[in-house]
Amino acid sequence: MSTGLNCKPVNLSARIIIISVILLSLSVETAGDGYADESRQFDYEWVLIDSINASIRIPTGDRCVITYMNDTGTLMFEPPEDGLTSMAQAAVDRAPEWIQIDLADNLSRLSDSYQDIYADMILEASDPHVDEIIFEIAHLAPQVLGSSFFYPEVLAFNVSLLYDTDEHLAYADIIDYGTSLTGGDYYSTIEYRIYEDPDTLTFELPREIYYWFVVHPKLHKERPDYINPATGGHADPPTGVFWRDYLFNHADSGYPLLKDSLSVCSTLWNCNVSSLDNGAIGAITAWVTTVMRFESYPHHNQPVRIYHLHRGTCSVHSYLTAAASRTALIPATISAMYRDNHKINEFWEREWIAWEPVGTHINNPRVYDPGWGWDIACVFDWRGDGFTWNVTERYTDVCTLSVNVTDLIGNPVDGACIVLNSNGSPGPRCLVDYTASSGTGQYLFGDSRPLYIMVTSPIGNYPASGYHTITTSTGIGQHYTIDVTLPGEVAWLDLSPDTLPDPPSDNYRLVIEFDTPGETVYGKNLDDMDVYSETYTTGNVDFFICDESSYSDYIGGNPFEGFEIAEDTCSRAVDFIIPSDEQYSSVISNESSLNVTQRVNVTAYLYVDQTGITEQTETGGASPLCFHGVYPNPCTSSASISFYLGGLSATDVRIEVYDMHGRIISVLNDGLLIPGNHVVFWDGMDKSGTPAPSGVYFCRGITQSGGSASSRLVLLR
Repeated sequence: MSTGLNCKPVNLSARIIIISVILLSLSVETAGDGYADESRQFDYEWVLIDSINASIRIPTGDRCVITYMNDTGTLMFEPPEDGLTSMAQAAVDRAPEWIQIDLADNLSRLSDSYQDIYADMILEASDPHVDEIIFEIAHLAPQVLGSSFFYPEVLAFNVSLLYDTDEHLAYADIIDYGTSLTGGDYYSTIEYRIYEDPDTLTFELPREIYYWFVVHPKLHKERPDYINPATGGHADPPTGVFWRDYLFNHADSGYPLLKDSLSVCSTLWNCNVSSLDNGAIGAITAWVTTVMRFESYPHHNQPVRIYHLHRGTCSVHSYLTAAASRTALIPATISAMYRDNHKINEFWEREWIAWEPVGTHINNPRVYDPGWGWDIACVFDWRGDGFTWNVTERYTDVCTLSVNVTDLIGNPVDGACIVLNSNGSPGPRCLVDYTASSGTGQYLFGDSRPLYIMVTSPIGNYPASGYHTITTSTGIGQHYTIDVTLPGEVAWLDLSPDTLPDPPSDNYRLVIEFDTPGETVYGKNLDDMDVYSETYTTGNVDFFICDESSYSDYIGGNPFEGFEIAEDTCSRAVDFIIPSDEQYSSVISNESSLNVTQRVNVTAYLYVDQTGITEQTETGGASPLCFHGVYPNPCTSSASISFYLGGLSATDVRIEVYDMHGRIISVLNDGLLIPGNHVVFWDGMDKSGTPAPSGVYFCRGITQSGGSASSRLVLLR
């Protein structure tokens, strides 16, 4: 019986037994995929006996399974392996709630030894630096974190410099909300002062902008490392220096110190277009143009080396500007115009704002097109893990391109690499993106340029080689659509609807609710080859419930049958009355994806029908036995069982607790009792003194003369 249940928020605990009783009076007409049980004309009385509540990651090709165990009347929860060491899990537990899944995902892509290195760093960190260090570890590409050439201590040094720098700046203040000691959703950000004629305003930086574009130790193709200024390669301190420290606290002879240039700034900027009268933005603009000469020189990616050389063209200017800005606690990125041979910057102040110190171009994005007579093809911004995104609409008039990528039989393909290209130099491309589970992408492109596309994936490429021409000249406001069919097929579950037994059972009820609040897509930056992860809201998974035989077929890769089948769904609420006395498995599957990890919140509740469990009293024999009841029922640790023994004289009475298989769990009395009322206690332990698991149990009494009685009890741990 499908219901309109709303998914509830869940936490990271993999299993929480809810210690409560829910009695539901339902006139049940249908259950599972819909069957009517006309033999039962009375109401169900459902008792909650087990539950699961979890937030999990389901990687590509994996699954989460919740199994109704018919032998114990409980649920077994089998999430995917998280791939974490015990120390890494402890580090994840210390992280702010908003970043725990990101941290777990990134750590899981490292070897155990590297996991423990970074986990130890997190566990040893002190406030207020904990959250920043965690973010770095959660969002540096695994290729960086796992490199033998990377020095992890740089991460803690980078964060300490943030707070040291903050003490010298009048226009910015780091604000910490909560600590690792209080836990929960703690985080930090920055409050800025700006001048917007005629007022001086304050605004708080969005959390994600602070961490990605101020805290993160890497932005472009540079190495977050101790760099020798004379060579651009690694060197241990003091020869090797870190860019945030070097740019702020060091000045070559004859050049101004960045710290001094910023010390007179009371505002982030003054909202002036292309003017040096612009607070810290104006000061950095002047500093860059003073310490750099615009001239051709062999390309270099390291800000330390660039500053030492004091020369270079637009690319190296943009690398130094981004580093100087982030050193000054101003969020900045690098904006690349491939095929138009240009790089500039953007800084954040309530939105991304175009910025190029050479020429003092501030908040003037159309200076290139039409100002310089360019027809810009495409502009994209960088993030520290290698992710890039399209910002072309700020710089030129655009057209729109929609791309739909499917396999040979029409299924959407995730993880497909879409490369857009045009003419011009130096290339080698305009934009790279990777599809999510929808298999779609939408892009903005400049006007009056040819537009080419190439799609590569594990199931084949389009076209087989080279590029496909979409148009020889893009038009302003035009919307182009291309449907890309790849030559291979995505692996889908060979699943068909099952039929209910006749007659179906109806003693147990399973309610499952889940949603997919996001999915993580992995892509490779084709410039520095870092593999990034980008999370998009709302994912898609497959779901079904099947019996033990079908589950064996499913695990074996054979065709199988199931109930409550849903493909490519972002959420589901299922109310399923288990139709036979056997094991049933509920599966949330990510096996049809190629390169996506799904984030899933799931709850499951198992109920037993109180009216469907027989309690018997047999009055045969000279000493009849009658159970009065069990209290409390359900119980969480212990229960009292009261009963009446009839007859005229004492007799032997055996009181025992047994499970659903008939196995004796505990003997509560085995000896002589006189007629009358009695109470025995069960402490929730089995015969060996081990706590019995949650589930349905039965208490049975037998007298020497043949009288007997039984009563049901539910144990919830």
